[in-house]
Amino acid sequence: MLRLSNAAVITTNAILALIGLATLSFSIYVFVHGPSQCQRFVQNPLIVTATLLFFISSLGLIAALYGSHIIITLYLFFLFLSILLLLALSVFIFLVTNPTAGKAFSGKGIGHAKTGDLQNWIGNHFLRGKNWEGITKCLSDSRVCKRFGPQDVDFDSKHLSNVQFGCCRPPIECGFESKNATFWTVPETATVAMVGDCKAWSNTQSQLCYACESCKVGVLKGVRKRWRILLLFNLLLILLVVLLYSCGCCVRNNNRVPWKRRFL
Repeated sequence: MLRLSNAAVITTNAILALIGLATLSFSIYVFVHGPSQCQRFVQNPLIVTATLLFFISSLGLIAALYGSHIIITLYLFFLFLSILLLLALSVFIFLVTNPTAGKAFSGKGIGHAKTGDLQNWIGNHFLRGKNWEGITKCLSDSRVCKRFGPQDVDFDSKHLSNVQFGCCRPPIECGFESKNATFWTVPETATVAMVGDCKAWSNTQSQLCYACESCKVGVLKGVRKRWRILLLFNLLLILLVVLLYSCGCCVRNNNRVPWKRRFL
């Protein structure tokens, strides 16, 4: 059991350290060569996460290899903080992606220490001001809509994501006619007034329906869907960190055993 705990900590932390180092190297490479608009959204969080992952994993490796009681204690402390942060992040993601739960916990608290508008947090944070400007630039630079070319005349039958349906084509209620996937015209018999999203639509590939409310709705649904996937990943990560913490506790207890007996 003693050797198994050491082997589990060494192997897992070695893999995590390599992942953290590779991610950090990639982030620095992108930063040096100039990130795209989309990459700017994840660049700083990615660098911070990769640095912490490499640092904590390196602590675990050193502690397991050299049996340092101080380092393994420090390692366990950071793992414990990681568990708390991941739990808090998981609860937050659940509240902001679940309208019912978000509404129930919005404005709760004592005195001035109250939660904000959790139900509409994603919309308020991503769909306004500079954040939304950055998202529209990212959509324009990416291949979200560019994957559809002029030859794609059967545009409506394609399986579109929420973002593609809201941002890459005019709303259905506008009644526009598609010449192909990239060009839509207003029919002569149109009865809908060209206002709102119908007026915001443009056949220019850098604009399309990025200024439409339907695009914001599509992005909001897309963010919620991906954050729910992130929540599942977060829960699995918590399980992994708890297992690492348990093995780390065994390694820490092993340090109290004489060195020769530890490896018998």
